[in-house]
Amino acid sequence: MQGLKRWSAADSLELYNITRKTGAFIPLPLDTIPVDISYNLIEFDAVFRQKLFSEHLGIEYGYRHSRYTADIGSFFLPEALFLVPATGILYYKGNDLFLNLNADFSAPSRTQEINPVGRKVRARYDYEFNDFDPTDQINERGELAHVFKDVNFHRFEVILSESHALPGWNHTISAALRAGTIFGPPVDDFFDFYPGGLTGMKGYPFYSLGGNEYGHANLTYRFPLWEGIDVRFLQFYFDKLYAAVYADAGTAWSGGPVSGRRFIRDAGLELRLESFSFYAYPTRVFFNATYGFDTFSRYVASRDQFVAYGGEWQYHFGVLFGFDFD
Repeated sequence: MQGLKRWSAADSLELYNITRKTGAFIPLPLDTIPVDISYNLIEFDAVFRQKLFSEHLGIEYGYRHSRYTADIGSFFLPEALFLVPATGILYYKGNDLFLNLNADFSAPSRTQEINPVGRKVRARYDYEFNDFDPTDQINERGELAHVFKDVNFHRFEVILSESHALPGWNHTISAALRAGTIFGPPVDDFFDFYPGGLTGMKGYPFYSLGGNEYGHANLTYRFPLWEGIDVRFLQFYFDKLYAAVYADAGTAWSGGPVSGRRFIRDAGLELRLESFSFYAYPTRVFFNATYGFDTFSRYVASRDQFVAYGGEWQYHFGVLFGFDFD
């Protein structure tokens, strides 16, 4: 029976629909006109998961299809005294075949979620074949048509993390390395890796750092503040409270080697509260305060301006089933 459990598959079909609204500007020779834009994502995933030879090794593979549209609201052209009607643009049709290998050698314990000890390795390969960024052309029948360009490439990403318990007490020190690349010539920044934000360098917003290649290193020291809390409030049971101090260094770029690139740095504090809802459902609460030491600017096309990052605190708060995002 143990052998059968190791090879039991967990398959899923997933459908997502996400809509976001924002504002943008259309530059004209004599004026700049504000417009409302709604971005819409529809995505379908077919994913197959199973263990591979051992309970510590897992494989995940599948196919993803995505469609991105932008709905531009109507706006008035003052020079021509003309109202431009609202329109919708399908600007991305994405296809992705992916393979994900996971190795988890975390030591089982009562604190393995809030303060893990052990090694984790994740390697992911994607082959993406996409239709992207259409241009309007007149076809052979004299009709206006959207013509897409093919953007096909191979992508690879690896994440390594290792945590060790310090002798004599239940403090830990951990290190993590993340790196990714898109093989071949640089592709549009729409397909960039983004090592910032909650899942990476928390001292910088998610879209602040981006590139076809990236590297990121993290060092964390974690320790208990209050173990055995044993407090109940309404449907919640509070168990343990831990704190951590950490530092990051990372960079992202497109084209060429990593040598000579500027690495961005941050450092911060984290609180983790392990609790349960209705005595059964894990309820993990975290709070991060992170300061980005290095300042830089990046051009944002939707605003037609450079935006400065760094030199300020970033805060993150969440309530999830787990603490880590790997």
